[in-house]
Amino acid sequence: MSPPDPTAAVRSAFNRADLAVTRHRAALASVLGLSESDVLALQHIARAGRLTSTQLAGRLRLSSGGVTALVQRLERAGELEREPHPGDRRSSLLRLSPAAERRLAEALAPLAARQDALTGALAEAERGRVAVLLDELADATEREADALFSRADELAAAGLGVPVPGLWS
Repeated sequence: MSPPDPTAAVRSAFNRADLAVTRHRAALASVLGLSESDVLALQHIARAGRLTSTQLAGRLRLSSGGVTALVQRLERAGELEREPHPGDRRSSLLRLSPAAERRLAEALAPLAARQDALTGALAEAERGRVAVLLDELADATEREADALFSRADELAAAGLGVPVPGLWS
C-alpha cells in the first residue's frame, strides 16, 4: 500500500472546508432569518467595507434588477445602509448597518474564537505559511470561478445551455 498523497490530502481538506463554509452560511442565514443569497451579499459587503450596487451585482452574478431587489430587501430589513459615493454623485455605496454588524459579530463570534484558538496553537511561522496558502488557494479558486463564468457566458451566447421556450410555456 502506498503512503497517502499529501497534496491530495490538502486538496481534500480545502474542499471539505469549502463545503463546511457553505453549510455554515446556510445555518447563519437560518439564524438571522435571511436567505443564503442575502447572507452572501452581506459577507461581500462586510469584506469590502463598502460596495456599489454594480460591484455587488458582479460578485453575485446578478442583473441590475436582481441586485436592486436584493438591496431594497436588505435595506427594508435594516441590514444595509446607503451612503453617497465620494467620487460619483450619481452612485451610492452600500455598507452594513450598525445593527447588522452587531448581529453578524454575535453570530460569528463562536466560530471566530474557535479559529483563533486553532491558529493560536500554531507557531508564528506556521501561521504565516497557512495564511499565505489559504490566500493563494482562495485566489486560485476565484480565478477558476471566473473562468467557469466566462465559459458559461460563452455557452449562453452560443445558444447552448439556454432553456427551450416550448418546455416552459
